[in-house]
Amino acid sequence: MTRLTALVPGAVCAAALGRAWPEGVASQVRCIDEGTRALGLAYCCAPTPSEVRHPDSVTAALVATPGALPVLGVVPGPLSNELLSETPRRGGESAGSSPIQDIQDLLDDASDAAAERIRALAACGVRRVAVVEDAAPLWSGTDAAVEAHGPMLRAAAHLRIDLVLVASGPDDVAPLGYDRWASGRGCSPGTGYLPVEALESAAALERGLDRIRASGDPGEVITGPLDASVSPELVRHASRDLARAVGQP
Repeated sequence: MTRLTALVPGAVCAAALGRAWPEGVASQVRCIDEGTRALGLAYCCAPTPSEVRHPDSVTAALVATPGALPVLGVVPGPLSNELLSETPRRGGESAGSSPIQDIQDLLDDASDAAAERIRALAACGVRRVAVVEDAAPLWSGTDAAVEAHGPMLRAAAHLRIDLVLVASGPDDVAPLGYDRWASGRGCSPGTGYLPVEALESAAALERGLDRIRASGDPGEVITGPLDASVSPELVRHASRDLARAVGQP
């Protein structure tokens, strides 16, 4: 049996239940718990600070909910995190009209922020975190990218957090030092990858599922980070299809 771990925001869980995304911690916890079950997923995704006012309160309550599915934290990788603010250009010039900044300082700040987020999730009781890296290390160099991921790996090892890298950007994830990863260019043993594009239509989903079926039974398939516009029906179809069909002759 293959389980689907879809990186979905809480609004998708609400849509799966035919509800609007609620206000209040207790209602949001219930919506994520029930919506994740309705979608047939393996993990509840902890909400991000951009989704709710009190993400750690919601996450801690999810972890403490009796009988709830396990909670997966989602943290942007340092390359992606840095790109959300300023992308250094060749020649040392930053994007837009911001002052010139040192690339290494930007990476250090992004790396520290990601490691701190892992610590915060661990304090909520989360035991597994997906690090999402959707940027390529071309501008920073592979050595700088590896160094930027180091604090996250060390924090997770100290806290006994299971990390999985979900990478749509880097061509080669092996140097980054993760034991488990999912990417369109290859996955660690027992893991499959379903890109965001595969959930844009029923036809695209079938093509994505066909590729996974051809690889055998990966045990777990992880999606790229999905936004609130994704169809709950397509996510539900993917989870059911994987649970039923992967590995069958």
